[in-house]
Amino acid sequence: MVSKKKIVLVILLIIIAAIAAMGINFYSNYQQGKSSFSGTHNILVLCTDPTEPRAGVGAVDMAFIIQLNNGKLGEVTPVYPGGLYDPSMNPPADLRSEGVDHWYLHDSLWTSSLEEGTQRAQQIVKYSTGTSTDIVVVVTPDAIDAVINAVGPVYSNGQEVTSDSLSFLRNDQDENGATRGDAIEGLADGIINATRSSGKKVELIGVLTDQYAKGNIQIVPGDAFQKLISYAGISNIID
Repeated sequence: MVSKKKIVLVILLIIIAAIAAMGINFYSNYQQGKSSFSGTHNILVLCTDPTEPRAGVGAVDMAFIIQLNNGKLGEVTPVYPGGLYDPSMNPPADLRSEGVDHWYLHDSLWTSSLEEGTQRAQQIVKYSTGTSTDIVVVVTPDAIDAVINAVGPVYSNGQEVTSDSLSFLRNDQDENGATRGDAIEGLADGIINATRSSGKKVELIGVLTDQYAKGNIQIVPGDAFQKLISYAGISNIID
């Protein structure tokens, strides 16, 4: 019988091969990631809703600050976009035409430039929370659905997530009276708990790599993904 340890090793080798297929030098990126992400770092995760029309990737429904300690998952802090803005930033005319007087975190990705949008988001979050972030991860509902399928079953507020994430969130609001922020935070907690309890960290790394390749996960700066997944992925597997 093949041991569980050997199975994990095979899966890990497949992931490394997939990364190599993307033209990434795994060992080099692990070393660079170790240099870049050793110690404590903060990652800003922006959960977007692409169904709201705009030039950018979507409205920011919810945000989280994820702390990494030597590549390992630390504290996860929810950041509710509603009402958060930096008064030094002025929204463009087309956003003002929507009746908006401030450039809120919800609309930080309004324009087509992802880099400019994530910089705005970082600035707003720093002004509102006092926390600086190193990189920004932008995720779509498709990426969240893939993660749920990989680490599930996932439970949010006692309910198993059996539909796509957007439908589940809308149902949680309509039938349970949850706010958008509460619904997303509950789902995020469920995903984190499922990942920790299921032992499917290797599977999660594979899904994240796949979703990144499909454009459902975007990271600024762009070269941070390879370094982060190479270093943080290995660090969490051997934990």
